[in-house]
Amino acid sequence: MPKYNLTNEQLYDIKEAYCELICDSMDYKSMEQFVFQTLMSDYENYNQDDIFDEIELTMCDVVLQELIDNLEDVAVVDNNTTTVYSLDDNETITFPIHTK
Repeated sequence: MPKYNLTNEQLYDIKEAYCELICDSMDYKSMEQFVFQTLMSDYENYNQDDIFDEIELTMCDVVLQELIDNLEDVAVVDNNTTTVYSLDDNETITFPIHTK
């Protein structure tokens, strides 16, 4: 094959045409599997906060809660814990502690 010196626009056009050929050659199930594998690959390195944010932004917090509810034995972090600090004798202040 001869060497070519394509412009950025020509290279983009080649990539776009190739993607269209691939999509046109796929049936519904093949395309669905490809999208699933691509998404799983994209989300593989997300931590819990990242994937929760993604789900809430893409879907909503109700969907996130439903997905969590479908899991078994999920530990819940109690965000309502309090810490008591002493001020003077017989004086205290109490406030909630939020952890991430």
